Amino acid sequence: MKSIHFKEEVMKRKDQMIDDLRGLIRINSELTDYDPSRKGAPFGEGTKEALDYVLRLGERDGFKTVNLDGYAGHIEFGEQKDFIGMIGHLDVVPAGNDWTYDPYGAEIHDGRMYGRGTEDDKGPTIAVYYAMKILKELGVPLDKRVKLILGNDEETAWRCMRHYFSIYPEVPVAGFIPDADFPLIYAEKGISRIVIEGKLEKGDLLGIDGGFRDNMVPDYATAKLAKTKDYEQAFESYLKKTGLKGSVETFDRYYLLSVTGKSAHGSTPEEGDNAIDRMFAFLIETKIESKLVELVRTYLHQDFHGKKLSIDYIDREMGALTNNFGVITTKDDTYSISLNLRYPRGVIFSDVVDVMRAKVEAFDATLTVDNHKELIYTDPSSKLVTKLMDVYKKHTNDQTAEPISIGGGTFARAMPNSVAFGPHFLEKPTYIHQKNEFIDIDDLLLATIIYTEALYELSK
Repeated sequence: MKSIHFKEEVMKRKDQMIDDLRGLIRINSELTDYDPSRKGAPFGEGTKEALDYVLRLGERDGFKTVNLDGYAGHIEFGEQKDFIGMIGHLDVVPAGNDWTYDPYGAEIHDGRMYGRGTEDDKGPTIAVYYAMKILKELGVPLDKRVKLILGNDEETAWRCMRHYFSIYPEVPVAGFIPDADFPLIYAEKGISRIVIEGKLEKGDLLGIDGGFRDNMVPDYATAKLAKTKDYEQAFESYLKKTGLKGSVETFDRYYLLSVTGKSAHGSTPEEGDNAIDRMFAFLIETKIESKLVELVRTYLHQDFHGKKLSIDYIDREMGALTNNFGVITTKDDTYSISLNLRYPRGVIFSDVVDVMRAKVEAFDATLTVDNHKELIYTDPSSKLVTKLMDVYKKHTNDQTAEPISIGGGTFARAMPNSVAFGPHFLEKPTYIHQKNEFIDIDDLLLATIIYTEALYELSK
């Protein structure tokens, strides 16, 4: 067979690919709630619409498609038993606040498409779909079947993948997940959602709320304080002194304080400005009497490495343990805190939980592990890694590139014999899980070129 000009084939389909992605970005696929009795839409109508949309693309282009009750689906071609697998996800984290452009408008400005999911993970999913489409349309003879699995619950609990692999338990001979960084991810930290709950005793603190998800640095927080003191003036002085953005509203029986922060991915809490931390800084400074405030001051406040909890740890290869204070909610006389803890090799997760539980119990609080995904590690000298790295180096001319370890979590944990591979180029800015998320169109096209040849190399 004559050689394939991968860049040329991608550029032929540029306009159609951009149109297909814009249609997908315009679907708000934030999870609303989980209801397994809701036929075809267990995670909400938006995720159902997104899955239906991508499966229709597959049907349009002559692929075999499967929809598993709105949980997940797949697009594939080939009849061989051995297959190359990829997984993309169509759900997104909440858009959050203060976007410059409509988060579901798919607007293109200065060569960038803006919108929630453009980089995480709708853009990359469309890129690998087009890699499949190109190979199919060229009639390239492949030795292995090719399958793109589509998930609808990656940003929360991965129920989509548990459901999918309970019905299709087959394991690929090789695969990759387009939901991380280039050049390639060979190791991912363990990830857990840890919930701390307790009673909010009566006092001046009537409530405090902030954050959307544990895996996002919260960009807002509010607190209700009883009108026993002039907290309005105190908070305004605090905002002026710190230079923070916030406000005070006065009601009959309480003040409602609000403060903003800067969102970031929960795996990199140091890149955000935690609004919950900022609110507690005021409550601590003002000496609000509350076991909740004291617990946060003692063990959580302004500490995303777990030093105050005595759980901090750094691995030479995989980096430091991180602990993102992602969400706090109060209802009636109770509070709930959601932490996003990520740990490298060398950490025994159960020991960390035991240490944390003992410390919070001293404040009459309970601690539970709501979700836990163990770390993964692939030998960086394996055939899968070296083959994908060779393709990356060819198309970027970055001959010194080395695979890396991350704190993020991808569906590589859900499917054996796979690694995370792109789409983000490390030297470029990224706004996933933040306002103004975008994907650079040229980077998307380059990723598609890399994915097409990578898929060809793995499948032939």
